[in-house]
Amino acid sequence: MKNSVSHSLRKSVAALAVAAVLLPTSVAAQSLEQAVATALDTHPQIRQAFNRFKVREEQVNQATAGYYPTIDFDAGIGREWTESPSTRRDGLNDNYDDNKELTRREIGVSLRQMLFDGFQTSSEVKRTEYEASAEQWMLFASAEDVALEVSRAYLEYLRAGQIVVLAERNLESHQTIFDAVKQKTDSGLGSTADLSQVTGRLARAHSNLISSKNNLSDATITYKKLVNVAPDDVRIPVPDAVLLPTSLDQAIEMSTADHPTLRAAGNDINAATAQLDAAKGNYYPQVTFDLSAGWDDNLDGSEGLSPTSSIDVGGNSDEVLAMVRVSYNLFSGGADSSREREAAYSINESKAVQQEAYRDVVEGTTLAWNARDFLSQQMTYLRQHVESAIETRNAYEDQFKLGQRTLIDVLDSENELFQARREYLTAEYDDLIAQYRLLNATGQLLQSLRITTPEVWLGDDSYKGGVQ
Repeated sequence: MKNSVSHSLRKSVAALAVAAVLLPTSVAAQSLEQAVATALDTHPQIRQAFNRFKVREEQVNQATAGYYPTIDFDAGIGREWTESPSTRRDGLNDNYDDNKELTRREIGVSLRQMLFDGFQTSSEVKRTEYEASAEQWMLFASAEDVALEVSRAYLEYLRAGQIVVLAERNLESHQTIFDAVKQKTDSGLGSTADLSQVTGRLARAHSNLISSKNNLSDATITYKKLVNVAPDDVRIPVPDAVLLPTSLDQAIEMSTADHPTLRAAGNDINAATAQLDAAKGNYYPQVTFDLSAGWDDNLDGSEGLSPTSSIDVGGNSDEVLAMVRVSYNLFSGGADSSREREAAYSINESKAVQQEAYRDVVEGTTLAWNARDFLSQQMTYLRQHVESAIETRNAYEDQFKLGQRTLIDVLDSENELFQARREYLTAEYDDLIAQYRLLNATGQLLQSLRITTPEVWLGDDSYKGGVQ
């Protein structure tokens, strides 16, 4: 019997935690990849990040508009009462009123084209493009983080469900032993102390099952919050071993080279540098080309009609201007130099943020690597614990049949096996979570899950420094 048990243990590690028989796989099972894809389509955090990216894209369009001319049209009509030197002079010369009230009409069109603005427009375009790229990387970083949360919730739900099954089996074993001890005690052949001890163990088995069901309920709620659907026929996922780093140094090198958060921080520095260039543009003159035309009538009391004759030259005043204008601010109270210093401080702030992000990425990568490394070592001993507990339980059952062990001894061996299986099961899923954490830390979790992100995430244009 021991040989058959040892053979089954060697055949499958999952059998140690009875994983293979707890949750059967199915062709229609909800895979981790499907759960992550569903979450990315519906999660509010992803929608927020996407809309922040689109806001930045519109700001790029606003900045680019500075290269184009502005065209304005204005028109107006109304009554104008005028008293001026010209109306008083006309009244004095022609024995007429000193003021005039006329119907005033105005129509005007103007065009202004920027020719030179101290590179402010080009700097603003660069700034907004880098900010758009930063938000784009943050969108992908959010997707990586949501994918990790879903992976964790998915595995937590699987683990909680399997622990419930373990607890149910443990309760069945306790109930069987309790019934045997009670029957023996009722017949006068057993000890009431043994019955009390078994009763207490049975109550604890009930409590363990209730606690396991509560954990399963919590895991279900967490899963539904992230994926927006209840878990249905899930199956144990297998991380992509090809993308997993083989050493801590390699993991840190991968994470610092490809992590979206660091890419976003780099674009923030470039955006702050462009903002500094824009601030320096105030030191240059502004050169514009202005083209305007106006068709006005009865302005300033001039109607074109002489009060002493029938001659009417018309009250219209037409004008067309084509001008190249240069404007240069000579003094602004120190505001320009203050803006330049402000932009310089923003660059330093962005660099500090990047350094903090770098440390966070290295820390997260190291923690994920250490978790997997130590769990691998721990699982070796936990596996031995399960093997020993199974052999002990089987030996106690055989010895009980020969009268060499009591039912209490068998009950103790059942408890030991339940605890060993639960600890190994917990470590097994912690190891899976650590692998997904490591993929997330290196910025490759979505790639490992073969998740295709929507094309709209690439934006309307391929901005420099953005996701290509």
